[in-house]
Amino acid sequence: MPDDKENTTSNIGTSVGSYQNRTETVSFDLLQPWKVISQNNVYIIYLSIFLFAFYSFARHGFNWIGFSTSLIVSLPIGFAIAFFETQSQEFRRRHRRNHFWFYLFYRTFRLVVWFMVLFFFIMVIVMWLNINTYETIFPHSLYDFFATRKVFEFLGLALAISIFSNFLDELHRKLGRDAIYNLVLGKYHQVKQEERLFLFVDLNNSTDIAEEMGEMEYSHFLQDYFYDISEPIARYFGRIYQYVGDEAVVTWPLKKGIKFAVCIRCFFAIQKQIRRYKTYYEERYGRVPEFKAALHGGTVVVSEVGKYKSEIAYHGDVLNTTARMLGKCHELASELLVSDTVLNIVELPKYLNANQMGAFQLKGKLQEIGLHSVFLSKNRDALIQRRRFFMKRKQKSLAQ
Repeated sequence: MPDDKENTTSNIGTSVGSYQNRTETVSFDLLQPWKVISQNNVYIIYLSIFLFAFYSFARHGFNWIGFSTSLIVSLPIGFAIAFFETQSQEFRRRHRRNHFWFYLFYRTFRLVVWFMVLFFFIMVIVMWLNINTYETIFPHSLYDFFATRKVFEFLGLALAISIFSNFLDELHRKLGRDAIYNLVLGKYHQVKQEERLFLFVDLNNSTDIAEEMGEMEYSHFLQDYFYDISEPIARYFGRIYQYVGDEAVVTWPLKKGIKFAVCIRCFFAIQKQIRRYKTYYEERYGRVPEFKAALHGGTVVVSEVGKYKSEIAYHGDVLNTTARMLGKCHELASELLVSDTVLNIVELPKYLNANQMGAFQLKGKLQEIGLHSVFLSKNRDALIQRRRFFMKRKQKSLAQ
C-alpha cells in the first residue's frame, strides 16, 4: 500500500511538471487579480451575440451584412454590460435573500435596459457619422426605429432571451455549474477515477459562536459567510463540492488547480474578501469570521449516486486525509496546511512562504504525510508568535 501511494504521488508530479515552468514566468501579483469580467458574467457576452444575431435574422434573414454588423455591435455591448455587472457585485449581495423569481425578473429588467441604452447610444453614433445602414441592423433614422414595430421586436427578443439565460445562470449558481452538465450528460453515470485537489475550509469556534448567537442568528451568520467566500472561490476556478455544517469543501481538477497556484491563492483571496466586509460583520454580528483550511490532492473515485436527488460524489483516501489535516491546523497554529503531495508540484508566488511542519501519522493512516504551513510573507512574525502562544497553552493544559 505505501508503494502504491508513493507511485501515485510520483505520477502526479510527472504529469503536471510542465505547469511549474509556466508559473515561474508570472511577474505580477496574482493575489490581487483585477478581473475585468468575472466568470459568472461571461455568459452576458454570448447572450449579446445571440440577441443581435437573432434580431438581424428577424429583420433580414440570412444576410452576411446584417450578421457582420450584429457581431460588431454585440461584442462591445456584451463586454460593456459584463464589465459593469462584474464591478457591481454589491447588487447581487444586497439581493441574495430575495425570492428566486423576484431576483430573476429584476436582473432581467436590468440587462434589457442595458441593451436598449447601449444600442441606442451606438445608433446615435452611426447616425452622426452618416454611415450607410442599408441591410444592417440599424434603422435609417432614429424616428424610423421608434416609430415602427422594430423597437418592440428588439424589446421582445431582449426580454425573452435575457430571462431564459438568466434563469439558466441562476440555476447554475444554486445547483452548481458543473453539476447540471455532468448529470444531464451522464459524465459520471459510470464510476470514474480523477486527479483532483480538495480544499477544506472550516469556520473557527463555530460551537461557541452558535451558543452565543442562537440558532437563527447563527444561521444568518453562516449564510453571509458562505455567500461571501463563494465569489473568490469562483474567481479562482474552484467548485464548491458541498457544505458540511460550518465547513465548505472546494475542489479543482488537478491540472487546473496547480496552474498559477490558484488552489493555494484561493484561500488568501477568501481572507481578503472577509476583510473587505469586516465592518459589516462587526456591526451586524459583533464578530468577524475566522477560519482555517487544509489542501491535499490525488486520485479520487467519482460517481453519480442516488435514485432521488442524485448528485456527483467523490470518494477516496484523499478526502479522509484532507479532513485529518484540517484537524491539525489548531495544534500546529496554522491557518493553511498544505500536503507535500501538493506543494511539490506547485510553484508558490513570491508573496507566499511555506514552513515545513514535519511528517505526521494522521489518524487512520499507515504512512506519515508531510505538512507545510503556507502564509503571507509579511505575516511570518505574527505566525511565529501565534505558534509560541499555542505551544505554551498546550504545555499548560498538559501540565494540568
